[in-house]
Amino acid sequence: MKIETHPGQNLRRLAVMGGAYGNVPALEACLRHAHSNDCDTLAFIGDATGCCGHSDETLALIRRNFSILVAGNCGCLAHQYAMRSLSAENRKWLGDWPDLALIETVVGKILLCHGSPARTNEFLYESELDNGGLNAWLDQFQAVGFFCTHSGLPWIRRLAGNRFAVNCGVVGKPDHDGDPAVHYAIVELSNRTAPPSKVAIERVEYDYDEWANQLAGEGVDEMFLIPLRTGEWTCGLASLPAAERRLNRVAGITSQRQTSHL
Repeated sequence: MKIETHPGQNLRRLAVMGGAYGNVPALEACLRHAHSNDCDTLAFIGDATGCCGHSDETLALIRRNFSILVAGNCGCLAHQYAMRSLSAENRKWLGDWPDLALIETVVGKILLCHGSPARTNEFLYESELDNGGLNAWLDQFQAVGFFCTHSGLPWIRRLAGNRFAVNCGVVGKPDHDGDPAVHYAIVELSNRTAPPSKVAIERVEYDYDEWANQLAGEGVDEMFLIPLRTGEWTCGLASLPAAERRLNRVAGITSQRQTSHL
């Protein structure tokens, strides 16, 4: 796997986003939210393009705002919409993104991946997390924590020794909880004698109804529009564990921000 290392000794507040899927207004809303919260570094960890089309618009936003990138694996029917609006130049650029990124911060290394540190297409669901496996990955990369996305379902797991693992959710669609808002993560770093002081999943609203109406006029399949409007997924449910398949699941995010003080 291709890995890139980034200096982050002066980093104080990192925003981690993934899964834009071509949802331009949702990504714009998350960027405004991150900037208003004084995030000094932004990382995007894969699946920029997808079911909403608008690939080049989305990638233009990512070029301008994100200094750290990780490759994703978006495919299937959503990939067809993505390819219609994706230039050859941007297709090549996406192919250059690394599989993993390591940020060397004052509190230690933070690992960024798409699915898991082992596989880009691996789903890490909160109900199935194994702390031993999470710690083994952190040991492998000598990291204090890692962020992933891919499943679309945000969670925070605190580990012994002030370590952590986080799924930042996705900025391009809701997380199957009946709430159309989208999510990303912020980690605050204090100083080299302390662990990260706070990791939070941020809930962000945007005008999803106007966007869904625009996409409908552009011919996007209704199966991709229903989740935008309702916060309820229409596909991929069969592969979810039982806990994640339930709407308003207790283990995950509902309508509130989830914060963990480490």
